Amino acid sequence: MAKQVTADKPLAGVRIIELSTMVTASLSSMMLAAQGADVIKVEPVGIGDPMRFIGSQKNGISALFANCNRGKRALAVNLKDPKGQDLLQRLAADADVLVHNYRDGVMRRLNLGSDQLRTANPKLIYAAITGFGKEGPKAQDPAYDHVIQALTGYTGVQAEGGAPEYMKTLVADKITAYTVAQGITAALLARASTGEGQHIDLSMLQSCLFFLWPDGMMRQTLLADDVTDFAPMADYYRVSAT
Repeated sequence: MAKQVTADKPLAGVRIIELSTMVTASLSSMMLAAQGADVIKVEPVGIGDPMRFIGSQKNGISALFANCNRGKRALAVNLKDPKGQDLLQRLAADADVLVHNYRDGVMRRLNLGSDQLRTANPKLIYAAITGFGKEGPKAQDPAYDHVIQALTGYTGVQAEGGAPEYMKTLVADKITAYTVAQGITAALLARASTGEGQHIDLSMLQSCLFFLWPDGMMRQTLLADDVTDFAPMADYYRVSAT
């Protein structure tokens, strides 16, 4: 029996297959699980998701892993084995969404590419998260939160006295996760009208630039000689106790 959609569970009945390690895809599908989706997290055989071993732990589960993966089911699969690939193909054939954060080309080599899975299941929404996109000199480079912070300008915006400053939280990973979740829900809404799935390509670089730009890059938006520089949106001052 299909699960009943309610105001607090609008994604009830939606099945999501997540193939990922670390934060971006894990956090995005956790938010969708909180909205009622049935999420099956597929982890590597053996060590599983490295997040299981980062930070404070209890009973073999780290706080980071729990925060990014609550509300899901989990499955360990050897995707290099044809039997594992066959299992994932069968899961995807009955799924609504597949989301992964592997580098471009990895899923195709595992016989789990978008074209292959969406040919078998035309209603599938296939979301691929990369660090730097599918093209360009960094397309095959691994992406880390602090690298994206630096390349997109977050460290410059945070600078004091000319020294770049990192945000001491995984802001790039989390911004990407929220952007992915929004893209998937938009694709589900479109599918409700068209009956067709979609392919979503989204990079950490793209997501973080978009998030930073409206206010963080105001001085890089209007570039004519006659642009007037008004007061900033906000400023901060040190105060002393009275």
